[in-house]
Amino acid sequence: MFSNNLMVAIGGLAAVLLQVLVAPNIAIFHAIPNVLVVYTLLIAMLVPGQHFVLAFVLGMLSDLLGYGPVGAMPLLLIVASALASRVHMAFDNGTVFIPLVVLAVSIILVEVLYAFIAVGAAGVDPMDAFIYRALPCTLYNCVLGLALYPFMWRLFGKREPQLGSVMPGPHLQ
Repeated sequence: MFSNNLMVAIGGLAAVLLQVLVAPNIAIFHAIPNVLVVYTLLIAMLVPGQHFVLAFVLGMLSDLLGYGPVGAMPLLLIVASALASRVHMAFDNGTVFIPLVVLAVSIILVEVLYAFIAVGAAGVDPMDAFIYRALPCTLYNCVLGLALYPFMWRLFGKREPQLGSVMPGPHLQ
């Protein structure tokens, strides 16, 4: 019905709206989930080849919304989405474990590097940036990614599991 490009764009718009309208209201202490990071990394794994422009646009929007120094998030999202896409393609075996590990490691990479870039821009103690910004946001984004992955796989990942990736036997439809 819809092409993948249109669905990715509509999902990106929904992610921006969720980031602006919902994310600040569900913050725990000072940890605000970054829906834009999670959406970009999920698209990089589920729809290969369409994530570079999305990573740049959503990263720039994240920076322009006032979450950090301008230009840092687009750079980190492009690098992390390229790595996540390649690692996911290399190690995907049709199970849920590999994409969730790739997603978690990518989120850790983005959040820790972004916290240290913000340290250089704001002059904050690096340990405080890690403990009070990177660690809580990483955990929050990982939980958000775990919650969104099945929904996003249903929308974008319409592929058959590879041989040997699921247990043989009756399957419920």
